[in-house]
Formats: sequence, C-alpha cells, structure tokens
Amino acid sequence: MEESHGLDTKLIERLLKKRFHDEKPTDVISVEVVRAVPKGQNYASLIYRVKMDCMTATGKKKLFSVIVKAALESEGAKKALEGLTVFHNEIRVFTTILPMMEALMEEFHDRRETLWADLIGFQPYNMIAFDDLSDKEYIVADRRQNLDFNHSKLVLRNLARFHAMGKVLMTRGLITADDKGQLLMAGDAPFMRKWWDIVITVIADAMENSWGEEWKEIANKMRNQMGKVGNKLRSIISDNVDQRFEVLNHGDAWTCNMMFKYMEHEDKFPVSTKFLDYQGCHVNSFIWDLAQFLFSSAVPDVRRSRLPELLEIYQKALEKNMNFYNYSGYVPTLEDVKSEWSRIEYGHLCFVIPQPIVVAETSSAFDLEKVATHPPHEVIDPTVFNDGKALRDVGEDYKILAAHGVI
Repeated sequence: MEESHGLDTKLIERLLKKRFHDEKPTDVISVEVVRAVPKGQNYASLIYRVKMDCMTATGKKKLFSVIVKAALESEGAKKALEGLTVFHNEIRVFTTILPMMEALMEEFHDRRETLWADLIGFQPYNMIAFDDLSDKEYIVADRRQNLDFNHSKLVLRNLARFHAMGKVLMTRGLITADDKGQLLMAGDAPFMRKWWDIVITVIADAMENSWGEEWKEIANKMRNQMGKVGNKLRSIISDNVDQRFEVLNHGDAWTCNMMFKYMEHEDKFPVSTKFLDYQGCHVNSFIWDLAQFLFSSAVPDVRRSRLPELLEIYQKALEKNMNFYNYSGYVPTLEDVKSEWSRIEYGHLCFVIPQPIVVAETSSAFDLEKVATHPPHEVIDPTVFNDGKALRDVGEDYKILAAHGVI
C-alpha cells in the first residue's frame, strides 16, 4: 500500500518540465569553431569543437559546447578510406544499440554514467554531433605516455560493463546479424591491404638498419608476413570462435578513443571513463577489445608484468556486470579469458605492429592521404620505428612472438 505523502505531484511534474524548458537555448548570440583534436590523434575524420553563446528560455546567457565529427573530404583521404563505412557504422550504433543499452540501464536502475557521449544529431553519412564531454571534466590522456595500471584497470572494468550490456541485448535478439560488423584492421578493403604492407616494410627496415645485428632475422620474418596479415587475422576471427564468448566489442579501444575524469586534487587517479568512436563495433570474442587496448595503450612493462592481474580484473568485472543484469547464460571464467588470450596470439602481433605509431612523439607519424599513392617511407615517418622508443616499448614483444613461432 502506497504511503500517504500529501504532496502535489502535479506541481512537481510542472516544476520538472519548467526546469528543462528554462534551460533550452532559444537564440544563438555567437558561434566559435576550433579544432578539438590535435593532429595525430584521429586519422579517419575531422573533429571540431563548436562553442555557442546562447540565450535560454528564461533570458539567461549560457555557453553550449558541441563536438562535431566530420568526414575527411580530400580526394586522397576518400581514396584511402574507400570501402570503409565508418560513419554509417557509428551512426547505426548511436541511433540503435546505445539507446537500447540506456534502456537496459533504466530497466535495472543502473545509475552509473553511460559509457558514451550523448548524441545531439547527425547528417547521413558525413557528420555526427555530440555533447562536449570536456564540459563534464573529461579529458583525453596523452597518447604518447601510454596508460598506467590504474587507468588500465578502469578501462578493462568498463569494457567488461560494455560487453555485459551487449551480451544481454544479444540474448534478447536485439543485436542482430546486421550488427555483426568486423574488427577494422581485419577488413579486406584496399586501404587495409595496402596499410599492412606499408607498415611492415617500414618496421622491418628499421629492425635491420637501426635495431642492431640481432634483429635481422626477425626483420626477414616480418617481411614474410607481407600480403598475409589480413587473411591470417580474418581466419582467427572467424574460425573456432566459441559463441559463448561473443559480445559486442567496441572495436577501436585505444587511448585517443577514450576520455577520463579524475579525482579532485588527484590528477593522476581516474575515476570515470567514456569511450569515443563507435565506428568499429562488431560481434566477436571479448578478447579482441582486451588485446587491442592492452597492446596499443597500456604501458608495455605494465602489460607484460601484470597481465594475469589485468585479465582477472576484466573477468571479475564481466561476471559482476552480467550478474547485475540478470544474465542467465554462460559467463566466461578466468581460464577462458587466459585461453582466449593465447588463442589469438597472431592478433597480438597485429596490435604490436602499429603500437609505435599511436604513441609516437611526432604528430605526423602517419599520413593517411598518401597510403594509396606514395612509397612506405613517405606514408610513415621512419623515425617512429628507429628513434629507440619502439625498440624499448615492443622489442621484447617481438622476441616473444618469434620464440612462439608466431612470426
């Protein structure tokens, strides 16, 4: 029986409606457009911050900030990205899948923040507008520094949460074959085929000419991968995948595709994260998001020395979130996570290869517009692989992969 409260709920309803009405912008006084992302942090689109001084319905002046993601329009970029439907994919995720995740959170009274920015609108298929997360004190970490253990823990726990929500939607039949997608780097588009040969050429030359005599054998083994990477990767992705492990992957989980909020007065301790760029979402084993994130973005020594702990953090968070959403199916165990990690070892190589590019000190490590037309050493700045940082970061990984017969 409902407790008698004596409150005028119609009045509360009117007050709530008035509050949101009063905050609406009615007139735009001025508009300022600036680049929101430095060169080297986003390769497949242009990111702008649009600041608008507005008048609200109550006559107050208020600043609204919007992030606008626009397609690259140069002929070189269009040619390089031919066959990649990144804007179609992201718009579909933001208009269908993420709203279903929000509904799931509401159903289970999940009061945590969403893992994405609010969509404002889009123009098919070359523009998307979002709320500016910097207004909520989220910032992008420095891609050059990699993410420490605390950042990595937070990201893995939130990937687990995202995976759990996707799994529930899959079980309900709300994520369908139309949402299957594919890991971006495993695509068979001309850009990806060309990209693998370019980056392997540059890194093999660096190994042979700059890393020392001991690296010549691995350099030759790397050259033997040219023309094979895509097919090998697609084979691992499609063969012998245990459907119990399938989730909706984010598909592009690296430092520049996430923003962090930090504890007050503790600017090194993250307390919340949001994921950006949902253009690579695809259904496959959960392990692809883990491997891509840990190889591309975690401090390499942290990844190598604390891998068992990191995998356990993910598994516990996955289990906790699946239980929270009353998922009754199979929940992967820690042994399952470790087994999947080993199963996709060739995928480790595919994430190690571009790692020096994503953490490069230079902002011009890679020129997308030259992929289709220029020789490898003009597409990728060779110093990215021969300045010593690449050898320090991933040299050990190449030795491990060679010892395991992966290359």
